[in-house]
Amino acid sequence: MTTRYPTEQDTDTDTARPDAYEVLVVGAGPTGLTAASELLRRGVRVRIVDAAPGPSVHSKAMLVWPRTLDILEDLGLSAGVDQVAVKLRQMTYYSEKKPVTRMRMADDMAPYCLPQRLTEEVLTAGLHRLGGTIERGVRLTSLQGLDFGGAIREDRPVTASLEHPDGSVERFTVPWVIGADGATSAVRRQLGIPYEGATYENRFLITDAKVAGDPLAPDEIHYYQSRLGVLAIVPQPFGLFRFFTNAPADMEDGELADMQRLVDLRGPGGLRLTDPDWVTTFRVHRRRAASFQLGRVFLAGDAAHAHSPMGGQGLNTGIQDAQNIAWKLASVVRGGARTALLETYTPERAAVADAVVRDTDLQTRAAMWTGGGQVALRDTAMRALDRTGILDRFYVPVAAGRRWVYGPVGEGPRRRARPANWCSARAGLRRHAREGAALPRELAVALKMAGPDADPARFQLLVLPGQKDTDPGLADAIRRLVAPWRGRLRVVDAGSLPGRGPAASAARELHCRHAGFHLVRPDGHIVLHGHREELHELSDTLDRLLLPGAGGEDEADAHAGHPSSHAELSLEEEDMYQSAGSVPFAHLVGSGPHKVIVLHSLFLGHQSFSSLWPHVDGTRFSYAFMDCRGFGRSLDVAGTYTTDEIASDVLTLADSLGWQEFSLIGHSLGGQPIQQVLLKAPQRVRRIIGLSPVPANGMPIPDSDFPLFADAAHKIENRRVIVDMTTGNRLSANWVAGMAETSMKEVGPVAYRSYLDSFRTTDFADRVTGAQVPALVVVGEHDPAVTEEAMRETWMKHYPNGELTVVGNAGHYPMVETPVALVTLTEEFLSR
Repeated sequence: MTTRYPTEQDTDTDTARPDAYEVLVVGAGPTGLTAASELLRRGVRVRIVDAAPGPSVHSKAMLVWPRTLDILEDLGLSAGVDQVAVKLRQMTYYSEKKPVTRMRMADDMAPYCLPQRLTEEVLTAGLHRLGGTIERGVRLTSLQGLDFGGAIREDRPVTASLEHPDGSVERFTVPWVIGADGATSAVRRQLGIPYEGATYENRFLITDAKVAGDPLAPDEIHYYQSRLGVLAIVPQPFGLFRFFTNAPADMEDGELADMQRLVDLRGPGGLRLTDPDWVTTFRVHRRRAASFQLGRVFLAGDAAHAHSPMGGQGLNTGIQDAQNIAWKLASVVRGGARTALLETYTPERAAVADAVVRDTDLQTRAAMWTGGGQVALRDTAMRALDRTGILDRFYVPVAAGRRWVYGPVGEGPRRRARPANWCSARAGLRRHAREGAALPRELAVALKMAGPDADPARFQLLVLPGQKDTDPGLADAIRRLVAPWRGRLRVVDAGSLPGRGPAASAARELHCRHAGFHLVRPDGHIVLHGHREELHELSDTLDRLLLPGAGGEDEADAHAGHPSSHAELSLEEEDMYQSAGSVPFAHLVGSGPHKVIVLHSLFLGHQSFSSLWPHVDGTRFSYAFMDCRGFGRSLDVAGTYTTDEIASDVLTLADSLGWQEFSLIGHSLGGQPIQQVLLKAPQRVRRIIGLSPVPANGMPIPDSDFPLFADAAHKIENRRVIVDMTTGNRLSANWVAGMAETSMKEVGPVAYRSYLDSFRTTDFADRVTGAQVPALVVVGEHDPAVTEEAMRETWMKHYPNGELTVVGNAGHYPMVETPVALVTLTEEFLSR
């Protein structure tokens, strides 16, 4: 059914309501169907169109390998696969009709034969169960609004021109597009992305037919090599067999009789083909798109790459592309991840495509060898591979999709520096356990980290209790650390599960007997493995990938039907999860009993305090260095950008951390909201410290100076002038320039200007004056903006128990200029 939303002028250029769908999928083959289904089950509104009037009636691609079966199982489609697919357990290789090797495939590595038309039927049924429909006969004619710079920009949707079967043309605007429309992709042509590679000279002939008398085993692939050519025979459902061979140079359109003649020449003899289902002749390509993404448009499947059918990887690579982009796109659309996550799609999947193109090219070229020396070399190599077990240990797991290892997620060229440990070295020797590999499937399903009942939207954090050494407090420390991302993450503590089986199995499968953690993506791949000493890396990794948040109504809707989503939370924690609202990001330092929340200035986010972190006393204090909305790691978090909103977010953060009582430190801009927290929850605040703070009565800026501060929202030269001025015009030009450049990255112009207006006009001095909380105000001796005199007229008059300290050799940024001195005096005050 086609859904169109006419504009006020009912013309042939209808424009769909912009909020009707979030993603347009072009192409309803296995790749497009998988992408749409993966998006739908994560709560994303999807429209899927296909130019063909109906689904394919031919078998086309056939083999479905275990990694692809995992994806179908996660979609709840295992039963549909089992009803029709044939499991292939053995492959025999022949040379000149004599057996050379016979490879038995282990149960968890064996592929299924599920012809493409049946795969599409299974996926279509699943799509319908998820509420999706396919619009057939709808052809993409153009894409407008593309950003050929490649950047993903806010408020820059794409407009697709869609031609319907009745000839009408619809202009459809949508935020995101996935092109899964095959090797001749209209989407790729619109993007202007080159499809690089070549076409093999050989032509190939395919026939799907039955064999009279059923002399062939229903679960064995036969692969015949000879100087006359190659012949593959693959069992299919319903008693059919696929016959695949290179065609004679003069053959244009083959028939059953042509295949019968070639089978007699190249096969075992005595096979009579009957009841043909499909006969076709085709050319094989080895090509790859130069990029799989341009801005808000992505390519997947044959639209992104094409290769030889040797090894049966085509359909599998496309479905795995679809899963990769779908979970990432859903994470961004639902507000859980940063858009930078989408930039990992091309590097990850292009590397897989390159490997498949390379390997299948090698197999295809070797299959075409006809010289005596070449044939002898090929046979010798196959015997050696069989005798050494290399085929079983390496080739089959790669074909099964169990050996794909992705690079570091979201790190770009920067590599992590981490201490070496023996378990990492052991895991590195076993590709299935290292970072970037998929979590072993059986383990993932047992822990409800995979399978149809697992939450498809959230990252998972597996905590191992340790067998060689233990760390009883690690799980609790991790829960506290990841609290800002509670809605994006599920913690699975293997040590708290019934019995010793889960923990022992995890330690064995992941080759780690130490207490530690594994951060796992929604698609099952391991992002990070570490131990207590690498918790800061865990925080930084989450910070780099995910937006803070405890989940809202949209996310709750998206996760409906997944009862395991919150299974690891206690009842009290579950209530906190549902009531906390949007939890701001905070970098945690220390684990002491005295809790402290720290707020930053207008120019810099939480990283401005990083010089303090090595010097704080983590045994006495637990610090949470928060990023306000629009800053640093919360750069993409929308808000009203007022100091009162910051105060509310502070209380949300404290609730998420389980901190009932805490002290507050606020620098510059942060000086106002710490006092507003005091007004909102006075019984929870132990002490407050203002660092060159905006006072409760605001900080009016003279009219003569206001343009300098207002234009700093978008002018780096203004920020350089302000930083230099507020530090006493005494620090190096390089340092000042670096601070200004960092500031431009840490806060956007809209948030900057909104907060500037907020603290200029906000005045609650009459409400806070007389508060009995112990209060310390700290100013730098070289700060001309927030002076000792100004604080005596404001802060000191507001707080009867107030104290004032002037830090020598510092301007407006004592945490950067004199970090040791600042830590010493603030912790002395907090310790009283």
